[in-house]
Amino acid sequence: MLGTSLLLSALVLASPVAAQSLGSAPGYIDYLSLLGTPIASLPPLGTYTLFGVAQREPQLVARYGYVPDMDRPLAPPTGGHEARSLDSFGLTGVVPAGLDGTFTLTAGLATERCSGCAGTGFMAAIGGDHRLTTVSIDAGSATRLTIGVNGEIGVGHPVTGVTWSADVGLPLALGLGPATGTSIIPFVTPSIAGYVTRNATGEGSRAAVRLLAGAGVALFNAKSALGASVGFQYVFVDRTELQLGITLSVGGR
Repeated sequence: MLGTSLLLSALVLASPVAAQSLGSAPGYIDYLSLLGTPIASLPPLGTYTLFGVAQREPQLVARYGYVPDMDRPLAPPTGGHEARSLDSFGLTGVVPAGLDGTFTLTAGLATERCSGCAGTGFMAAIGGDHRLTTVSIDAGSATRLTIGVNGEIGVGHPVTGVTWSADVGLPLALGLGPATGTSIIPFVTPSIAGYVTRNATGEGSRAAVRLLAGAGVALFNAKSALGASVGFQYVFVDRTELQLGITLSVGGR
């Protein structure tokens, strides 16, 4: 909570800086900055918290996210443009925090690619979640709704400069199938995210707040050490593209 408070204070005090070289589409700099941190560049994380089960052991999750064209907001109304894609890979360690929560630690790389160019930046984040309630929807089919709260603080090195980000969300998951067998679990992760960027020249800082929406579908079996999910993440900036991703996990039983 202290880290989030410090970030929100910075959002109020920071002054925007000019960034003509990065384009002038509304919200484009916000989009690039958030994509440089795990909060927006990696697919949403489905944890035991969302699955309505207590995690007993540490878990390791490999996460991959892909954005086909980061520069789409700058594309002219007609004619083509040179696309710039983003490949992001991260490893997330998940440890139990009591019976209804987890702590997470993520480290990864975000690589921008275009014709004749490439650049890779390190990123990291720390976060956690807590299950608020699990409600039975249909006892006959073992359908249940889980509601939680989560948050994350991250850092990255996008082209806009060193960026600190933080978000707070209210994830929801719908368990389909018996809790003791294999379940298909759709989940959504709406959140509000803020960031502070110190531009590359060191002449000033920029800050903003944006809405994010993530969603995914997970395969989960409490008796198995393996798990997987597919999902997407979207930053609410006009004309931006979905970040699509996949996760593979081991451990956590």
